[in-house]
Amino acid sequence: MKPPKALRVFLMYTCKVLLLFIILALIAGCSKSSARSSPESSGQQKKGMFALKKLEEDVEKLVKEFEKDYIAVKAPPAGGAGGQGAQSGGEDQSKQGQNKGRSEGQSQQSKGGQQGAGQQGASQQKGSSQQPDWAKYEKMVFLIHDEWNEFREQAMQQGAQMDMITTFNEKLNEVTKMLTKQDLYGGLLAANDLYYRTVAFESLFESGPAVSAKRTLYYLRDAAYRALSDQNEEASASMMKAQEEWKMGKTRLKDGVTANKVEFSLKELKEAIEVKDPNLIKMKYQIAEKNIKEAEKNFQKK
Repeated sequence: MKPPKALRVFLMYTCKVLLLFIILALIAGCSKSSARSSPESSGQQKKGMFALKKLEEDVEKLVKEFEKDYIAVKAPPAGGAGGQGAQSGGEDQSKQGQNKGRSEGQSQQSKGGQQGAGQQGASQQKGSSQQPDWAKYEKMVFLIHDEWNEFREQAMQQGAQMDMITTFNEKLNEVTKMLTKQDLYGGLLAANDLYYRTVAFESLFESGPAVSAKRTLYYLRDAAYRALSDQNEEASASMMKAQEEWKMGKTRLKDGVTANKVEFSLKELKEAIEVKDPNLIKMKYQIAEKNIKEAEKNFQKK
């Protein structure tokens, strides 16, 4: 026997009211939970952003240190380090002749003594060539390892994918291996790649359009470094990527003057790479870098 119609309507109405109250209660509970977790989440994000900024700054310092030593070798100032290098080269040849004469006249010396003299001569030649301070590099890289150890967990808490973590770690290890080999050019490229991997983490913290300027900086650096090492095809490919990256990024920059300065300086660097003159590449690269840094600051102000 069915209940009266009025009772059925009353029960349906009561169920709807109860269901509405349950939904409202759940929404209120979620809101309270979100409110409770928000300050903690905000604090973690700020801590992560600060750690990333410090990591990025120190990787940037490492890149510039490698760059300074590399450019001093590949594009020394005219009449400056280059002249000194030529002079020292002549002196080295003269010394080699003298050493050869002395070694012939000192045949009674032991083999170990000859090796020691040879090592000392090699050390002096290295000193005259202004070899990089590898101990300084090691301290800088150790600091980055330490900062990465602190930042890695924060990055994962912010949602970093495991491939981002793995790639950064592998690239940092590669930089370290370049120190062991005392490979200046390899270390320079690896440090610049590490900078690119550092910038990738900014997507976790809503860093904004400045990322585009930093990616452009990475590509133009790679282009200039490779051009100075006569890797012309690779340099041209990186230069094209720099221009493409900036083409996308400049639309978000309100400062049209700075945007145009970057665009023209990239074009001029591309032309310098095609000319293959080391000092021209160096100068056009430094101007392009300066313009990109200015654009990056404008992005951050926005």
